[in-house]
Amino acid sequence: MEAKLLKCLVIRNDLAEAALEIRNKGLYLAIAHLKTAFIGFHNLSDFETSIRLLYKDHRELSAGYAAIAPAVEFFSYLRNKFTGHLTDELLHKAIEWKPELLLTLDREHDASVVLIYNFWILETAINSYVDPDEKHKLFGTETDFNHPPDKDRFVETLLTTLDGAVAFLQSVEAALKTLVTVPEDNLELWKKAGLTDFAYIKGKKR
Repeated sequence: MEAKLLKCLVIRNDLAEAALEIRNKGLYLAIAHLKTAFIGFHNLSDFETSIRLLYKDHRELSAGYAAIAPAVEFFSYLRNKFTGHLTDELLHKAIEWKPELLLTLDREHDASVVLIYNFWILETAINSYVDPDEKHKLFGTETDFNHPPDKDRFVETLLTTLDGAVAFLQSVEAALKTLVTVPEDNLELWKKAGLTDFAYIKGKKR
């Protein structure tokens, strides 16, 4: 349970920091924290499957996650397609969606222009989140950040989900702390630390 509690604390902090920065800076200037949020949501999705045994004694946790689960799945998808793996498939579709992108690629490097590219690519990833019938799974229409209602819809969904995720993780933290005992024999911990052998970490164990 110690590792689960540690994971809970790290994910919660990442999501809380992302929410704070996005609120303070606005969506565009907080691009790095936006990507951090997507990673945090992906980690949360994985983490939630590993702590479902807690739901037996803490039914409120299940209800808390159910309220944000569809949006968490959406933001985890954005992590996979936009942040974690910037695929050629997505980039080709972004160039199709935003012809301005192709027409400006020969300019000198400009961070402000690349920032705009990021959001055009993000729009493309958002709009690719469709069901087998090509209907948008979370939003009812395509997203274009130049259209203020679309941008507001995305930001509101993002911040609401961040807040819900942080609240969920706070509750999980409280439940896990009742199952974790801090050892009294600190000397043995230091001895064990001195004998630590490191090896390449293969695969992923949750």
